[in-house]
Amino acid sequence: MNSSDSSFISSPLICQVCGQDARGNHYGATTCRACAAFFRRVESSRYVKPCTKRNRCDFFKNGFFTCKYCRLQKCFSVGMSSESELLEREKSKDMFYSDFQFDRDGYNKAKEVVKLGAKIPPTMDVFCGRSNFIVFCAPQTSLSSPKYSKNFIDLQFLLDQAWTVLRQVIPQTETTSHLKSQGSESPLLAKNTLGKLAIGLRKIQDENPLPDPTTVEKYGKDETFAQWEYDILKLTRWLTYFDDFQMLPQSLQIKMIQGIWSVWRRLERLASIALCVRRKINEETIRKMKNDTLLCNWNQMKIDMSWCSKYSVDELKFFMEIHTEIRLDELTRAMIELEPTEVELSFMLGQLCFQYVGKRFQGEILHIGDKFQEMLANDLHDYYVNELKRPNYVTRLASMMKINNQIQRNIYKNREKTDLAILFDVFNLEFSHPDMFMDL
Repeated sequence: MNSSDSSFISSPLICQVCGQDARGNHYGATTCRACAAFFRRVESSRYVKPCTKRNRCDFFKNGFFTCKYCRLQKCFSVGMSSESELLEREKSKDMFYSDFQFDRDGYNKAKEVVKLGAKIPPTMDVFCGRSNFIVFCAPQTSLSSPKYSKNFIDLQFLLDQAWTVLRQVIPQTETTSHLKSQGSESPLLAKNTLGKLAIGLRKIQDENPLPDPTTVEKYGKDETFAQWEYDILKLTRWLTYFDDFQMLPQSLQIKMIQGIWSVWRRLERLASIALCVRRKINEETIRKMKNDTLLCNWNQMKIDMSWCSKYSVDELKFFMEIHTEIRLDELTRAMIELEPTEVELSFMLGQLCFQYVGKRFQGEILHIGDKFQEMLANDLHDYYVNELKRPNYVTRLASMMKINNQIQRNIYKNREKTDLAILFDVFNLEFSHPDMFMDL
């Protein structure tokens, strides 16, 4: 800005009515906003009470006008008029100009322009904040560029493995109970379905313990695929202990597995973490620990997400759960305090999965899910009343349902971010079965 511009801003105009700083020309005189607004109101009403001091009052005292009549006369004396030449000229151009004039705020606008120029951010990245508004700062590669291509991941081989596991087991019914299982061993000593699922859960957990992430030096594409295979096949082996599930047609079995594997892994992993914490930390110490206390940290592990996105790991955390640490939260604390038995945990897993998949797919799967939940609820009642001799188990059941409901709420909440990631093409991946990954 040159010197003439600076002198313009530093030389205020004086209101001809009140003597305060003016803000341009209004109704034929140089006035401030307050006097201009006063004149506009009085002119529109056409009525002002006469002066009580015979037009001799001190009309401006201590920063306030004490007499509207004398203030109006002052306006007239300096040339303000609704019939002024300026107003008539503006009216002839456009009816909207009768009350709004271009030069009313020239002084103030000049100051605001100077202030605004000093505050404009230098780049869109700074203005938006890349970490929180990643969608506004897309990578340099354009979607229309010939170099841009998505990685296609065919998951059919994994579903074929799941079907092979299911097919290797002969369901134990009245006509087949004398036959030996061809694959995973289906226990025969349990009283009911829930008991079988509990024995099966213990067996697959012993045979397939949760991998220790602290021993992994790098977590990239191969490790991710191995984790998906581990979770899906672990769930499938557990379902081989559910005879009624084994009786379903192949198409329904595979579809239900696709819909519940990510939900099942959430609860099963939460239970594993809670069990690990209980083994390492005594109950009194856990009770004194505050939420957000760090339980496990493997930030040193190198996470490579370049195979699925052009964004960094920190940026991708906005759209998906990338665990580099475990902290004590309400859900983990609730699971630690509950300390479920194998039967209770099997009921929680079944109830969560079959309720969720029923709501998701509706129709026949909803009917099957409701039937399975009823079976497990009856078996749980028998477990409490006949085995534990504990008929009053409402409080414990409420605690289990509270955990399951919170997991579902977290899933629905995270799905909003997943939809954003799909909308803005954050991941350069295409799946043969995309519905399997909507709740990761």
